[in-house]
Amino acid sequence: MRVAPPLFSICIPQYNRTSFLLKCLESLKSQTFSDFEVCISDGGSTDWRAKEIVDFLTSAKFLFTFQSHEVNLQYDSNLRCSIGLARGRYCLLFGNDDMLAHSGALATIAKELEAQNFPEVAITNYRELRTGTTFRRVSRTGIVGSGAHVAAANFRNFSFVSGILLARALAQKHATDKWDGSEMYQMFIGSRMIAEGGRLLTIDEVLVLKDIQIPLEVVDSYASRPVIRDCPIQERQLPLSQYGRVAFEAVAPFLKPSEKPQVLRRIFMQMLVFTYPPWLIEYRRIQSVKYALGVALGMRPRNILAGLQTNFCTRLWVRLLHLLASTTGLLAPTTLYEGVKPGLYAFAKWTR
Repeated sequence: MRVAPPLFSICIPQYNRTSFLLKCLESLKSQTFSDFEVCISDGGSTDWRAKEIVDFLTSAKFLFTFQSHEVNLQYDSNLRCSIGLARGRYCLLFGNDDMLAHSGALATIAKELEAQNFPEVAITNYRELRTGTTFRRVSRTGIVGSGAHVAAANFRNFSFVSGILLARALAQKHATDKWDGSEMYQMFIGSRMIAEGGRLLTIDEVLVLKDIQIPLEVVDSYASRPVIRDCPIQERQLPLSQYGRVAFEAVAPFLKPSEKPQVLRRIFMQMLVFTYPPWLIEYRRIQSVKYALGVALGMRPRNILAGLQTNFCTRLWVRLLHLLASTTGLLAPTTLYEGVKPGLYAFAKWTR
């Protein structure tokens, strides 16, 4: 007997964080809404705990697909593979160390989707478990709009993967490996779908909890890596250097030629003013000023604009903005930044 596709496919890229993933899956087991499947792509984990995952999925009586890859898949390709496994109407993207906020989370999302006539893209808010800080990616519940300009105004909301919903058929249609290594695959797909005409729904509720905490276990991240002693000043190109290009190329095919310079500047202004300086301050905190200076060199306009056709005025504008943002990020006192961060975050939302 053929089973009808579920409303949600919970798409999770997995690599080694098995204890955290099991906590994530427990939050799915507690849901009052059960019309979902779980799609896990394991990108070559080396902790040899795949059986634990499959045993949990089986005992929970989930509809699920678990695909294990022999080679190590990086984040973008692993996420794309998890989306490729989906059969549901929507892909609900999830990090393997995040969880749903409460037992009614999926029911809330389903209710809002139905109330808004099933839009193509949706985003929710989330809370960080370690600090208790709530991150309000969105400030109201409702349809924001569609088209390239809406995508360009909202692309930064896709930087955190959990709690993003994408119409499955469109997400699979736009699958690409072009941005592998950017760590922003969900940003490209979400922005492309909106730019193409997909409606963006924002849900002003905390439905995701970020960074599961497990005693004596630590998630591998940039913040947990050893400090480099006698750090040399050298160019360090982080995935952040592709951030603006990912967003712009997602929307560019749907812009008139006369609109492209304006939209490109809008995207790079958001990246250089609101995203880039906090990363410099963070690397000063966890590494050193010399390391942060290397990040600033990696973010030079020749790198962040690589491959884009831009006019002289736009290149000059980006150079000046990069200089100002680098100076701020390298010199601003960390304590001062922490004090103004809530206001800066609110201003960033207002400028959209």
